[in-house]
Amino acid sequence: MDIVFEGFNNDGLYVERSEYSYNEMPSFHTHNKHELYFLEQGITKYFIGNKIYILKPGDFIFIPKGQYHQTTINESEKRQRLLLTFDSAFVGSGYLKYIQELILDKHIHIHEEHMNDLKYILKKIEDEEKNKFGDYEKMQKMYLRQLLILITRNRIKEQCVVISENEKLVQEAAVYISENYEQELCLENLANRYSVSPGHFSKLFKRITGVGVSEYIRISRVNAAQELIESTKLSITEIAQKCGFNDSNYFTQVFKKIVGITPKKYSMQNRHAVK
Repeated sequence: MDIVFEGFNNDGLYVERSEYSYNEMPSFHTHNKHELYFLEQGITKYFIGNKIYILKPGDFIFIPKGQYHQTTINESEKRQRLLLTFDSAFVGSGYLKYIQELILDKHIHIHEEHMNDLKYILKKIEDEEKNKFGDYEKMQKMYLRQLLILITRNRIKEQCVVISENEKLVQEAAVYISENYEQELCLENLANRYSVSPGHFSKLFKRITGVGVSEYIRISRVNAAQELIESTKLSITEIAQKCGFNDSNYFTQVFKKIVGITPKKYSMQNRHAVK
């Protein structure tokens, strides 16, 4: 299964500036913390969940905790970016409304007149990380909160993103899979739905998303199972059946490979809020 889970162990803010000239990340992957990505140079294409996003310099993209994603860049183009990784607890409960807005609308384009303000805050976050003066984590938290507020206040709400016909086909297929995970889904049926050969559809889907069709179906079903575990009192067997798994043992095997723990353990950790 061509997927990767990448964890961050620190409880604070992880700051990483990097420059790339290779084509793509090695796999469709996820993290155990939120990511806020700022693109400084180059063009970057993201596939997050079931949507394609194209970033230009000055854009932000928000990748929620646990959201599978893949990024691709032009082979001949250098990319520079700044990545902030954190969890909701670090931001604090009073700022979760800004996180929720970013989860709903991940691609952030900022009005040009406000860009310098945001770049200044990003630099201050980096300076605190580099110098580690007294209470630097508290300063980073303050700047991050300010950043989230200004992003929400100054973002351009309506954007017209142009993607290719092949990307439109794959995005439509990904949305269909993620919304119909309980149905009988297979490569042949999906290819027929979009009037292309199975071989062409398989290669196209893998090239654009970074993951195979069968793997994406399993991920979509497991993501749906996680939501049902968190929000209902259904048994693990009932959830497996509702999410398109006819064999509960196979469901447990796939769930553990994708999430890292069994459905039962996930239920013990996440069902405390269900009434």
